[in-house]
Amino acid sequence: MLPRNESSRTNRWYSLIIVLTGLALISSCVSSTLDVTVSDAVSASHAYHEIKAIAKKLSEGGDPADYEALVEKSQAFIKAHPKYRQVDEVYYLLGTILVQMQRAEEGIAVLEKLIRDYPSASYVEPSMLTLGLAYDKISEHDKADAIYGKLTNHSKYRTGRYAATALQLLEQDRTERKGELASSPEASQSQRPNQFISKPAPDFQVTDLIGETLSLEQYRGQVVLLDFWATWCGPCIAEMPNVKRTYEKYKDQKFQIVGISLDNSTAPLEAYIDKEGIAWRQYLDSGGKISLLYNVRAIPSTFLIDGAGIVRRVNLRGYALESAVADLVQENRAN
Repeated sequence: MLPRNESSRTNRWYSLIIVLTGLALISSCVSSTLDVTVSDAVSASHAYHEIKAIAKKLSEGGDPADYEALVEKSQAFIKAHPKYRQVDEVYYLLGTILVQMQRAEEGIAVLEKLIRDYPSASYVEPSMLTLGLAYDKISEHDKADAIYGKLTNHSKYRTGRYAATALQLLEQDRTERKGELASSPEASQSQRPNQFISKPAPDFQVTDLIGETLSLEQYRGQVVLLDFWATWCGPCIAEMPNVKRTYEKYKDQKFQIVGISLDNSTAPLEAYIDKEGIAWRQYLDSGGKISLLYNVRAIPSTFLIDGAGIVRRVNLRGYALESAVADLVQENRAN
């Protein structure tokens, strides 16, 4: 038997060995786990960029083999890396390419899984439009209408460009919808707000919030700011003090504002107008009639129109708005 103090030293030595051995094992496990995680991340990143490269090649032409390669690699990627941060984009590319390959049912299944399993992902919005087009392609127009309706009514999507396209599709004769979008340069150019500049502002005949007829024709000879906004739109509310200030400064100098609200109902709109003392006329465009006419894809969106009814500036905010109104008011008075 060892002496007491010797036994104590031996026990402490064994304890130290056990602790050090344990730390070594833990370190080894952490290192091994880290190596696997880094390896997986590198593998996923490589596969993702390979898929993106094939998609780019297809957008520039490509050949049938590229289509099959994209499908095969995308399916493998989704299976191997379901939590990769850009897996939603791979779902979108796969679903879209399957629809283009006339494999609409397969594409629909992929897009529906993306929307169901990744509801907050960035590519849900364009996938919804593609899904609607896929249903149109196989003549299931009721399902297509339901998808388009979600895009145009959802608070997160209804002011986006995909919702604007969905509105255009909903206004078409259903029997004429074949699941294709016009993609000519002329069509895409017409959807840019800048294309309205130096051209007559599209007129309309509607009834404003108080039941009176409203049209741009009524304002010939005056400078008009057509303001697309909504009470639920944070940037719109942030810009409102500047809009009010500009109105107060120039309202007696042949300057008017016409508000086009994209609110869902009159209640929040009327409450906000009363609270803020907004004096200019308002139209509730919940059906998207005027926003579609002006190809409005996001709000706030503004069109500054001169006394002859010509659009002079678009999407003005802050000081730029007041400055442009001042210049146009002065020009209008000179005429």
